[in-house]
Amino acid sequence: MPRHVDATMLKLFGSLKSERLIAQIKEASDPNSVETQKAASALRSIGPKAIPKIIDAMAHGDKSETVVYVEVLSALTNNKTLPMVVSGLSDGNPRAVSGVAWALSSSKQFDPNKLVDFLDDEEIAKAALMGVLMTHKDKLNVRSLLSKVYDLEPSEKAAMFKLIGEMADSSIVGDLINRIEGKDPLVRVHLINILSRFDQPDVQQALERQLKDRNKMVRQAAISAMGRMSHADNIETLCDLLRDPDLEVQSKAVDVISRLRHPDTMRHLVQVLKDESEYSRRSAVEVLNEIGDANSIKDLLQALKDEDWWVRSRAADALAKIGGPRVVEAVISLVKDDDEDIRRAAIEILNQTKDTRAIKHLMAATEDKDWWVRERAADALADIGSTKAVPALLKMLGGDPRSIPPAIR
Repeated sequence: MPRHVDATMLKLFGSLKSERLIAQIKEASDPNSVETQKAASALRSIGPKAIPKIIDAMAHGDKSETVVYVEVLSALTNNKTLPMVVSGLSDGNPRAVSGVAWALSSSKQFDPNKLVDFLDDEEIAKAALMGVLMTHKDKLNVRSLLSKVYDLEPSEKAAMFKLIGEMADSSIVGDLINRIEGKDPLVRVHLINILSRFDQPDVQQALERQLKDRNKMVRQAAISAMGRMSHADNIETLCDLLRDPDLEVQSKAVDVISRLRHPDTMRHLVQVLKDESEYSRRSAVEVLNEIGDANSIKDLLQALKDEDWWVRSRAADALAKIGGPRVVEAVISLVKDDDEDIRRAAIEILNQTKDTRAIKHLMAATEDKDWWVRERAADALADIGSTKAVPALLKMLGGDPRSIPPAIR
């Protein structure tokens, strides 16, 4: 009899024997019974020829049967049979796919890095394969995974990067940084998220470069990652993000800048407070609400005093309308500053806040040597409307004639 006929007969015999043994397993109600275990042992002894029948049986087996099939299939899985077993992940039946994935996850007799090649197979259930890879992550080569990730669908990329993120250590930081300038923004976002776990100079520098990227998703990811760093060398770049066209980037920048409390922050906030965008000025004040004090507010007002009136007005308006307790307390303390320009700016801001905490200081300001400060202090007290201010206003009527109109108003 020709050799190919012998092979065909052996294959047929193995197939028929597999079917008979699977039927015995189906008939048994207890997967731990002696009969079931004997049938399972005999099924294993058939070898690779039994694999297709086992996968077919998984599609229709109940839970107790599936446990037996998984044990047998797991035992039959090795580097040589791996393609045959993995083919079960392309089965249209969810039970079969689940059972094969379970067997692959359980088996320790094959090199899991060989599974990476199957990511190119469009028929394979990628979610199931990713689950198998996750169970073998301790044995995987992370660089091989990085090379495959670009060809995956978005949802598959997310799963792969979750796996890479769990495997990543300092040894692959260089590889991650080298890939961060790629063309795929989604991949770059995932890479940035992984890199955010490594608070080290080369990572910080790489992240700072991404803060200027044209893609807002990349900028959002980069500023979020910077928030996980212990410090930032280039606070100017971070402050520039307060003027970013994307409001989410602005919001994240506020949080990061406020947390870092870099000593040069105030110097760079001046430019933001001058910005034409109300949103940008608001973002600058939100930072001040977190880290501002009398000295820093004074420095800001000092830097703004030589600007055109409308620039000063916009900045004062933002400080007045958005400034929180820290800003208001700082401005109140500046009402008595030696610098006339600073006192004027402080009074102008308080004129818009209508904050009752300022009443005592505004009353004192009605006796300021600068008539403009006196006038605006009276206006501020009038807007607050507290009767406590009446004595100070009456006193103004007997003073400098220029103070009489605002006192009467």
